[in-house]
Amino acid sequence: MKRSILIAVYFDLENVTDKLDLERLIDSISLEIEEDLSSVFAIKLACGNDKSIAKFRNQLRDLNFDIREAPHVSKRNLKNRADLILTVEAFESLYLKTPEIDLYVFITSDTDFTVVMDKLRKYGKQVWLVTRKNDEDKKLFTSSTDKILVIEDYTNDVKTQKEYLEKIIDELVELGFSKTESRKINEIMESFEKDRWYPSAIFGTKLRNTIKDFSYKGKKINSQNKLFAQLKKNEYIDTKKDGAVNLFSVIK
Repeated sequence: MKRSILIAVYFDLENVTDKLDLERLIDSISLEIEEDLSSVFAIKLACGNDKSIAKFRNQLRDLNFDIREAPHVSKRNLKNRADLILTVEAFESLYLKTPEIDLYVFITSDTDFTVVMDKLRKYGKQVWLVTRKNDEDKKLFTSSTDKILVIEDYTNDVKTQKEYLEKIIDELVELGFSKTESRKINEIMESFEKDRWYPSAIFGTKLRNTIKDFSYKGKKINSQNKLFAQLKKNEYIDTKKDGAVNLFSVIK
């Protein structure tokens, strides 16, 4: 039976651009997980003042985040306690172990979080940080995390796909895949290192982890083998067999 990795996401709403595509980020985190593990987002908590909550409310609602308001301490003091609330919640989850989290992800550019991140690592937990590009090389961050993702890579105003990939997405839509399914198939392929051979089953695992209710039923391409044949026809991937194992490699 496939093992699960339990993930907790703590989102500091006031230190992140409102252009962040949160769904894309969550999908990317799942794709970064080792192929033999099933990612489970056990805790999703966002915290900020009313204005910052309003900017993300729809995304947070659609992704089932718990929302905690942290109003400003006073009119003269614009500092609130979002960082403290998220820090305490994270450390409390470590203590309670219900559930026992394997990976902690913090979305913030506030260096105050490095205290709890460093402590979580000392207790054997993985810690990832999602932060601004200008902050990714800060020594405080690099010394207290296992992996850093860049917020700008997941913003709505950044064009992330080349024209030939957009064409492939359009072709998949014509073959019966939804626009979302087609885009996520592309994102999954882009998560693999190019010109390296992988067992084809890994793609299927990532696809099921990313789109929980995915099915080939009703599509003109009704199996993974036929999907790979289409992608190979478009010179997006190459395929071969190694004994009884089917392999693929992303070439574009």
